[in-house]
Amino acid sequence: MQHFIESAAQHPLFFSEDEDLDFSNLSLKLATDVIGQAAFGIDFGLSKPPNPAVNAPGTFTSNEDHGKETSEFISQHIYSTTTLKMDLSGSFSVIVGLLIPVLQEPFRQVLERIPDTMDWKVEKTNNKLSTRLDEIVAKREEKNEMGSKDFLSLILNARWSEEISRNLFTSDYVSALPYEHLLAGSATTAFTLSTVMYLVVGHPEVEKKLLDEIDGFGSQDKQPTAHDLLFKFPSLDQASFLQSTYWHIELQKTRMMFSIKKN
Repeated sequence: MQHFIESAAQHPLFFSEDEDLDFSNLSLKLATDVIGQAAFGIDFGLSKPPNPAVNAPGTFTSNEDHGKETSEFISQHIYSTTTLKMDLSGSFSVIVGLLIPVLQEPFRQVLERIPDTMDWKVEKTNNKLSTRLDEIVAKREEKNEMGSKDFLSLILNARWSEEISRNLFTSDYVSALPYEHLLAGSATTAFTLSTVMYLVVGHPEVEKKLLDEIDGFGSQDKQPTAHDLLFKFPSLDQASFLQSTYWHIELQKTRMMFSIKKN
């Protein structure tokens, strides 16, 4: 994880006074890289500083050649998490489902057959993701890397080890588990990082404490251990507590509003 953070910290916009850095976008790429390494054993290279001479903006980059299927998979994943929203700005079937839940599935089945609708785009993207995942798993099975410690390799090792595991871990199951790991972790982690950053910037006294603790820890090449993070950065816990308190208050406000409307 450390080398991903160090790489992301070299982004040129961190040192630019003329342009703003989209931290929400960078945190999503950083979280995707970290979880992608843990889930698939692949360095997607999304958080690396852009190199215009090599890559066009928004394209897949990596130090290693993992094949076309990996490049297309991560492109579709980023597209699905940043563009295909499952809220009021998303598909019409989702909006219908919020109002009349029983009608969501019939609407979705009809709308996914109509080109250029959001439901059609979601269905198309899901199919592409599924295809790319199957290709990644098939390629990993061919390599048979027993020593790898990523989530996908561990599942495949368990599948190869015993007959009962082979029956349990079907191809669809093996493809779905690592992606659920990536999907569930990347967007939520990025949102948490962005929220903490937003709240810390709004509280200069907390920001100063955090910076003082980081600067006082040691040289830039010194890597904190789990023990260091737990005991030597108390303001980090305060920032996390501030974020959880903020959302608890917002949740209580929402409950009060709905309660008032019902009454």
